[in-house]
Amino acid sequence: MKKILCYGDSNTYGYIPGTGERYTSKERWTGILQDLLGDGFCVIEEGLNGRTTVLDDPEDPFRNGAKYFEECIKLHYPIDLIIIMLGTNDLKLRFNATSSEIANGAGTLVKIALSTTEKESETNDSAEILLVSPIHVAETMNEEEFGYIRSHKISKELAPKYEKISKSLGVEFMNAALITEASKIDSLHLSKKGHKDLAKAFEKICREILT
Repeated sequence: MKKILCYGDSNTYGYIPGTGERYTSKERWTGILQDLLGDGFCVIEEGLNGRTTVLDDPEDPFRNGAKYFEECIKLHYPIDLIIIMLGTNDLKLRFNATSSEIANGAGTLVKIALSTTEKESETNDSAEILLVSPIHVAETMNEEEFGYIRSHKISKELAPKYEKISKSLGVEFMNAALITEASKIDSLHLSKKGHKDLAKAFEKICREILT
């Protein structure tokens, strides 16, 4: 059984744009991925609304992704592949983070994953790591919390910096913005179609990495 841990934010949790409710397990990309991969794979969903890479949110506690990550990996170990898709919430205006700072935060998560899996592994093999740069915040973003157009511009700078970090750390990389886009409803979250498209892309790369 190949185990895949998906560590992310509201777009892994399955936040429905406009209503704030949650997509069903069969509508979320993690659930769709499980169905596409079928027997022999176990997809573990660890998505939390508001989760950042390494930032403490004074308005939303327990959202620092780095603080829970090691325990999360230990909880689910052994794991064959860890997918990390975070960074969108770091774009909130109150953090005033640059694209380089956000990418470095993602790099910190990769380092945590590498060190934790190495310690937890009973053999010489540790889990594979896939770093995913998130979808772009749409140009139509009109929420003050995300600084309007500012978050769109910075989100477009993330992919090349995530890719550079993934190469330097020797892990796999995927650019989610090449696969799908944010819903027109809130310029931030995935539509049902977005979840389907993302799941198909993840199926392809998961099979390439694990088989």
